[in-house]
Amino acid sequence: MHRTKCTEMINGVLAPYFLKKLVADVGDQRFSLLLDESTDISVSKYLGVVIRYFSATKQTVVSTFLGLVELEGGDARSIACAVVGFLVKCGLKKEKLLGIGTDNASGMTGVNNGVHKVLKEEYGLKDLVLIRCVCHSLQLAVSHASNDTIPRSVEYLVRETYNWFSVSPKRREAYKAIYETINCGEKPLQITKVCATRWLSIEPAVSRILDQWEELRLHFSVTKSSEHCYMAEVLYSMYSDPQNILYLTFLKSVLGEVQLAIKAFEGEQVDPLKLLESLVSLIKSVSSRVLNPLAKTDVLKGPIDGDISPKPYLGYLFESKAAELHLVPEHEINVRKRCVAFTISLTNELRVRLPDNIEALQYMSVFNVEETLKHNKSPGEIGKIAKLLGYSPADIDKIVQQWRAIHLSKWNETKNTMSFWSEIMKFRDAADINPFQELAMAAVSVLSLPHSNAEVERVFSQMSVVKSKLRNRMSLQTLNSILYIRYGLKLSGEACYEHQLPDNVLQLFGTSAAYSFKSAPSVAEPAIESLVQNDDEPLFL
Repeated sequence: MHRTKCTEMINGVLAPYFLKKLVADVGDQRFSLLLDESTDISVSKYLGVVIRYFSATKQTVVSTFLGLVELEGGDARSIACAVVGFLVKCGLKKEKLLGIGTDNASGMTGVNNGVHKVLKEEYGLKDLVLIRCVCHSLQLAVSHASNDTIPRSVEYLVRETYNWFSVSPKRREAYKAIYETINCGEKPLQITKVCATRWLSIEPAVSRILDQWEELRLHFSVTKSSEHCYMAEVLYSMYSDPQNILYLTFLKSVLGEVQLAIKAFEGEQVDPLKLLESLVSLIKSVSSRVLNPLAKTDVLKGPIDGDISPKPYLGYLFESKAAELHLVPEHEINVRKRCVAFTISLTNELRVRLPDNIEALQYMSVFNVEETLKHNKSPGEIGKIAKLLGYSPADIDKIVQQWRAIHLSKWNETKNTMSFWSEIMKFRDAADINPFQELAMAAVSVLSLPHSNAEVERVFSQMSVVKSKLRNRMSLQTLNSILYIRYGLKLSGEACYEHQLPDNVLQLFGTSAAYSFKSAPSVAEPAIESLVQNDDEPLFL
């Protein structure tokens, strides 16, 4: 009975309070959504929805949980219908939806029948911007580049090394004894698992294996004799082949660069205006390993196959290891050819897969503080962006004029982009009017465009924590409610014991109003609506 009452208080009072507070914070601004599909422990299929918008209370762009929607079908129309219906239930206007961020699944991004296409044509969102997740794009680029370039035996070596120790404590103890003997009692780090659907997950495992190469080779040498195990014999022969260590050394260097770019896009507190620089730097850095220094090819616009250096420098780690190993000339030439082929393929894959994302990041870079306050900036670029975002000709004219005049005023926040535009949003002249209102709204809208689906993946991680094996019968309503509370507290920057609920919320505990909120989210009763619409009552005491 007590558990039922607790659940009703969570579903009927706390969750509506945090949801309505979030919707009130979004207000009438334009926002973006991050969308992805997943299944929970009970094999129920959900669409995860994260909203990204300029927060009036935080004075910055934030990404936070908006809800999980149960899907009846996995086709584009079912997903688009679920998204629009969900926005209506939350009290958000679909016309304010600026962009969606998704992975690279054809159901989401398909040009003929994807979710983006359906939303544009069937729901009137003709100016909707599609942003493919950069992290997924980088992953796919690396995965495709490895086909027919890097021998499959390299991935097999890394995968089976993990599998060898993952199922046997006895083998781990045997290896630990060998490692501690060689390294004066120091304990070995565990070999990480390689995910079958994420080729980039090989990079941490490669680093661990290279750091423990000699110890692992000795372990498999001893084990193949003591256990008479064929797998140990195969792994020992692979660890004894110097070509494999050269391949892994090359991959460690290249994949390390890609991982740094991915971490920049996955971060929660990143400057979106610096992401374009990170992406362009990655493509240029990878191509510079094999590109002829005298070539005038623009790696962002065309293939580099015809401008390869006759003697490419594949990085210090690779070159020093190659000199140390003294491979047979034919073997070294073969390894070099494959590594060069991988680099060329990776550069071309990055160029082909990322043009839309680069264009979206270029939109953001225009609103950089330095660019905005230049005296000789061109108004044509800002007009083009405003048109792509669906502004009317009258509004575009205002935005362009404000863009040309903004450097004439003195501003205090000129180091951080978000602080700069936050200051402009709050600015008022002598007539108590903001003369840069349209420009500021356009800027924060562009800055709220998504660049990665990492936040949705974090939601799914939280979903797995909340709805675990022990709580596999939890309803979607309760799951949503708990996540609303968690993310609401995170957005407010307070722990659960620090957050002060308004009196009108506390008064609902134990009343019939707490039981009227039967679906999450849904249209609530007037008592619930008043939780955030009552201006006389502060949200925090």
